[in-house]
Amino acid sequence: MEIRVEDLEYVYNAGTPLEVKALAEVTFTLPRAKVLGILGGTGSGKTTLIKTLNGLLIPTGGRVLIDGTDTRSLGSELRRKVGVVFQRPERQLFEETVYLDVTFVLRRFSGLSAEQIRQRAEQACEVVGLDLAGVGDRSPLALSDGEKRKAAIAGVLINEPETLVLDEPAVGLDPPSVAGLARTLKRLKASGQTTVVIVSHDMENFLGLLDLLLVLHKGTLAAFGRPGEVCEQLADDPALTRLLPRLALLIHDIRKVGHTVADREFSLSVLASELAGLMRSEGSLP
Repeated sequence: MEIRVEDLEYVYNAGTPLEVKALAEVTFTLPRAKVLGILGGTGSGKTTLIKTLNGLLIPTGGRVLIDGTDTRSLGSELRRKVGVVFQRPERQLFEETVYLDVTFVLRRFSGLSAEQIRQRAEQACEVVGLDLAGVGDRSPLALSDGEKRKAAIAGVLINEPETLVLDEPAVGLDPPSVAGLARTLKRLKASGQTTVVIVSHDMENFLGLLDLLLVLHKGTLAAFGRPGEVCEQLADDPALTRLLPRLALLIHDIRKVGHTVADREFSLSVLASELAGLMRSEGSLP
């Protein structure tokens, strides 16, 4: 599913003394089945932007197009196309068991048979790496933080959204859980079926997944493109470069002095190997 954002504007409390323009003239295109990372400081408009993608907020100016159709025309169908997992989604787990939580929407609104719902639940949990057979009858509160996050994502994926939006997905997770989440998103990307949007203040953990990176600053689009291109666009602005993943900036600096680093290579181990090879070729290492 292609998402096209054209001159997007959103104003809170329009026409009142509390009026705040959260977004202004934001334009970009996210092709189908690509992974987009969104960066920005506090108050930059990140959450407002993702809420316009699935109709939780209707633009006060410009438009958001989903496969060419304005979101204003899609109604409730939009929420099936664009699933959003907000920050700390495990706080939204409320059913008695993991299975009931993951299948809540389908059981209430889909009209599918119990067997069809179970099959969809198994498929969604398999994608995120959650053992439904092992945890399906347990209370969601009994899961680890990483498992809770997976259950919350599975509860969105079961509706088969064409786009999955994750708001600060790594918040509150320990390093092994974050690594597990990154592997989950890698599997989802490999399927080639789902467009993914990741909003995070720390994009290091997901850098290797990104096809595109977008940076917001005070409600405007500061940069958009491949991670390397964004580093180049913001290279002369210290206030914005501090938002960028350090590894992406390091690779940018290495390229800037004339060394070649494989495009989209954001693995520290591979980068270290390439740097060692460069140093050996220059006689700096034996």
